Amino acid sequence: MGTIKQDIVDVFLPKHPEQEQIIKPFLNGFDITYAEKKELNNTVLFSYMIKPESFMKDAFGLEKEILLVYSPFDTLEARALQAANMLFKTFPYMNRIDTLNFFMVSKDDNILNYAGIMSFSEEESRSIVPFLYEELRANVSDSWYIRKVLKRNFYDVDLFGYMLPLRDESSFFGRQQIAARYIDAIKRCENRGIFGLRKTGKTSFLFKIDRIIREQHLGFVFFYDCKSPSYRKLHWNELLGEICNNIAKRLRIPIRKEYDEKNIIKSFRYVVKTASDRNQKIIIMFDEIEYISFKSPLDAHWKTEFIDFWQTIWSVQSLHRNLVFILSGVNPSAIETDTINGVQNPLFSIVQSEYLHGLTEDESKNMIRTLGRRMGLKFDVDAVKLLYDQFNGHPMLIRLACSYINRQYGNDVNRPVTIKGSDIKSMQNDIDVELAYYFKHVVSEIQKFYPEEYEMFELLASGQTADFIELSAITEYTKHLYSYGLIGRESGRPPFVKMPVAGRYVAMELAKKEKRKTLYRIVEPAKRNQWVSQRVKSIIRDLRQLESAIRSKGSCKLFGENSFPEAERFAALHSVQTESEFENFFNVCNRCFVESIENYGKSIGKKKYFWTDIKNSYPTLFEVLHRIKVYRHSRDHLTLDPQVAQLYTEYWNTDTKDVTDSDEQRFVIQQRILESFLSAIQVEIDVLT
Repeated sequence: MGTIKQDIVDVFLPKHPEQEQIIKPFLNGFDITYAEKKELNNTVLFSYMIKPESFMKDAFGLEKEILLVYSPFDTLEARALQAANMLFKTFPYMNRIDTLNFFMVSKDDNILNYAGIMSFSEEESRSIVPFLYEELRANVSDSWYIRKVLKRNFYDVDLFGYMLPLRDESSFFGRQQIAARYIDAIKRCENRGIFGLRKTGKTSFLFKIDRIIREQHLGFVFFYDCKSPSYRKLHWNELLGEICNNIAKRLRIPIRKEYDEKNIIKSFRYVVKTASDRNQKIIIMFDEIEYISFKSPLDAHWKTEFIDFWQTIWSVQSLHRNLVFILSGVNPSAIETDTINGVQNPLFSIVQSEYLHGLTEDESKNMIRTLGRRMGLKFDVDAVKLLYDQFNGHPMLIRLACSYINRQYGNDVNRPVTIKGSDIKSMQNDIDVELAYYFKHVVSEIQKFYPEEYEMFELLASGQTADFIELSAITEYTKHLYSYGLIGRESGRPPFVKMPVAGRYVAMELAKKEKRKTLYRIVEPAKRNQWVSQRVKSIIRDLRQLESAIRSKGSCKLFGENSFPEAERFAALHSVQTESEFENFFNVCNRCFVESIENYGKSIGKKKYFWTDIKNSYPTLFEVLHRIKVYRHSRDHLTLDPQVAQLYTEYWNTDTKDVTDSDEQRFVIQQRILESFLSAIQVEIDVLT
């Protein structure tokens, strides 16, 4: 049972005894910590801060105190709701109360129509939990009444399913460090660009910067969504005239609207100069910048007018340092290209940009757990980790996945319910199907603007890692894949897909196009002998390079002075089909590469050379050689050590996923081994050189 703070009992309630009927029901789960009568926004409210008890925190994820507001009038007017929202920015409520929602009590039945998320402005929205005055009084002795109302209002609202850019701080998670960098740049009047995959939160990030600028009174923000027909269809001087007019109107600068091509630069310069003389900073945000660039997919006039538009802005900015702009989009070509049709790109080298990746693991955890608790979903550590890893912190995809998970539990489940990692694994295929359209949306710009890089992504997603590494020598083929965070690399490890769900989608689309059933691209039967022969030759060639690099660095030798033995047997290998061919393949590989290392180790007095020196010096290569050793043991021994048996099962299941034919399984394992072997050699060469 909750308590009422003593000063409320001693001072507030004697003045307003009728209010005890309002707050008493909330004692079944809350302490009443603050109370006052408030005149605000031309209305009167009774406002309280109520602190949830531990069982309420656990049930509904309420960490901070909650704002409880009572409007004492028979009719509920919009100004009362607006006044309640205004309290969030006033003392003592600001920074103390939960910002996602508040409780509202009214005598008017219309209060029930406001249940759920309500927008108070373009910048603010909150979830209202409505309480009807008469119903509240009638249930004063029902210790479960408040919990019933909260369950109805919290668990039925899908907080994860919100799809639009986030305009209010209460729903925005993370990005604190990058926001601080951009605010610092704005203070110094340095232009910035923010680019990234679709739906990574770029527009929401711009809105956050806007909020900070307003709160700190740093200047006047002008936001333009360039994909809007109302802007992109304008010619360069018309769009600049629109911007000029908006600035003049907001800053109350009298101006003659002369926006033809000859006079627009004079008008724009005059407005910016006047603002500069007043010490007023102008921050212009261009979202979806590619739609008014020479890469415009819809309006041909921007392919040439881009130069005039930005030359004018650049020239004015050169004179007056109170003008700064931020660009946002998917395609950074607008600032990366140095010349356009032989003319210098005015944006080249004057905009410092970075790529907006997914949320960090901690930020993702905060978002998932904060929103999930309000809906009666408790995500355990493994569940959060799995969601983060699958989507690489992509905020919208994580939210959509959580929204799907929420729907699977329906309203009949006794919430709160704990979501485990195993639960998400069991739903993963269904989540992939549910979100397939959004995966396409996320990677479509790569496919459209950087087709060569998209093909590289297809290679890596379909398991062709060695080919990917070889072609990666041409940095233009992978630059944006790394920048967008679609693929990653770590020292001493092969490159990998950082967003597995997007990788599976791309691999699946490629499989459909090539009319095959597996995501992994298996070499066609007619080409297998040729493929194996080429891979073997590449392995021998690159292994010689690795040995040379090892000698140059003085690192641990692999095979001693004479390289690996029986090279001719390895060079003579062909594609496997039968069991005997399969056994022979692993016998040859094991004798050439594993036993030879072990024998060299023994010759220098190190019995565990393979398990210590090689493992520590060449971890990626060791993993492949260990797989060869495990596969060879499974064929050479009737019984296996339990640990080896478990490894063998894991390797087999992973390597033959979606392949049921036994003959096909054998070749797929051979293909994966040779592919991984070549990739590992290339990785180790890269580390040494």
